[in-house]
Amino acid sequence: MNEAHSDHHDSTSLESIKSHRFFWMITFVIAISLFLVYVALSLYQSSGTLQLDLSRPGYDSARKEAIKDTEVFKGFAADGAISQPTLEEFNKLYSQKASEALINIDAFSGDALSDQTLGLN
Repeated sequence: MNEAHSDHHDSTSLESIKSHRFFWMITFVIAISLFLVYVALSLYQSSGTLQLDLSRPGYDSARKEAIKDTEVFKGFAADGAISQPTLEEFNKLYSQKASEALINIDAFSGDALSDQTLGLN
């Protein structure tokens, strides 16, 4: 009698678990997603990206100051003959853009994200 009661109890608990399996799966998925959102937001704040995000509501004035440059870069033509004048033109354009990109700044210093380094002034 005791074995029958034990088997019946096991089967009812097993049926209970099976009937609530979907509920627990949804609960577990929501808990995992909340944890991952917490991790992502903490990385967003600790990495310093939060300070660079101009889409936040408090940065309306900074967004207006950050005007895109309307000058269009006319690059080197991709087709055409390769000759000495075209190579010289390419070298001139390349050295001009390379000199604009080179900034003597230590990547691990506090000045790496300054307005001057990022070209925001």
